[in-house]
Amino acid sequence: MALHRRTRALVAASTLALVLAACATEDTPGEGGTTPPLVTSPGTASPSATPEPTTTSESAAPPTADPVVNGTTVLTAPLPGAEVSGPTVTVTGEGTAFEATLDWRVTAADGTEVARDFTMAGANGEIAPFEFTVDLQPGEYTVRVWETSAMDGEEEINPVEARFRVVD
Repeated sequence: MALHRRTRALVAASTLALVLAACATEDTPGEGGTTPPLVTSPGTASPSATPEPTTTSESAAPPTADPVVNGTTVLTAPLPGAEVSGPTVTVTGEGTAFEATLDWRVTAADGTEVARDFTMAGANGEIAPFEFTVDLQPGEYTVRVWETSAMDGEEEINPVEARFRVVD
């Protein structure tokens, strides 16, 4: 009886392998009249279709920067190089800090501090979002967010920053 079950399982597995192999090599056009690429194992060559150029009357959107990440602190807006409408600028991200307190500072392009305060995020290793707003005149600025060391109150832990431009 056990031999019969093993034989049936082996036949079923072999049949499934043959069906999958036949599907992977079948030359049936997919959506759009192109042949779908074959699934291959890592390290093997994979056939690829040559993409057809697309034309559009709209210009391509500029590439977006990734969030700024340092340890458990993440700055999601404004991103480096962003151009944001003023005068009220919203800064967002997520992080964790001692007593859930993240400090922040905004400096003008010449290094002059124009705003400084703190915001609340997650605590005790739990990540949570933060958000604050700051009113800024048109110009270039850098926002910096960090956790202040509970040991000495001086060290900046996991600081993140982004330089951005405020426009009317």
